Amino acid sequence: MIRINAVLLLALFVTLTGCKIRPDRMITADGQVLSGKLESIDGRHLVFNNAETFVEYDEGRVYFRDGEASIRGYITFDSGKITIRTVSGEIEFPVREIQSIIWSDPADETTLTVDVSAVDGWVSTGLCISPDERISIRASGTVSMETGTCGPSGIDYFSTSTALVPGATNGQLVMAVGESGPVAAGSTWAGEPPGTGELRLAVNIPNRESTSEVGGT
Repeated sequence: MIRINAVLLLALFVTLTGCKIRPDRMITADGQVLSGKLESIDGRHLVFNNAETFVEYDEGRVYFRDGEASIRGYITFDSGKITIRTVSGEIEFPVREIQSIIWSDPADETTLTVDVSAVDGWVSTGLCISPDERISIRASGTVSMETGTCGPSGIDYFSTSTALVPGATNGQLVMAVGESGPVAAGSTWAGEPPGTGELRLAVNIPNRESTSEVGGT
């Protein structure tokens, strides 16, 4: 789980929707929402709507539209491409693949490892999520059920109406935040939380009362 007290959130909405291009959005530390055009990023230095903005931290965390795990590093943006410089090297992505970027103090990030047994139902992480935070999940492991064996993404094209989350595939990692409805998390998930409150995780097994052939973590 990534807990971030954002100094500045830059949400990039530049994908084509029909014949329209959505404007970029920048949310400042005081909650002001600006709409317009992102022109460049070079670490702390941003140019938005022909105006310079300087954020407090050199590095930011990039969240992807497809839910892939987020990446933190020194960020540049030019000619429609986001480049993230990490200790392992530089990684480049088209801006259309980026959902948002958050600049924050690394000390505000919390990482936790949780074991989620297939037979335990909902497992509490002990973390309470607030509206201004982001969650990043990366899962691994193997579970077995009557319908087969799989990893955190579940068994493709196989779901059960009596499962914890009927819309998710059997064996998939699922999550719930507070009183919000549960959602599929899979092997990687990143973005805004579906609600506020306690973060819980579970394996989406077909029938909670029949666990004789269920196992794994």
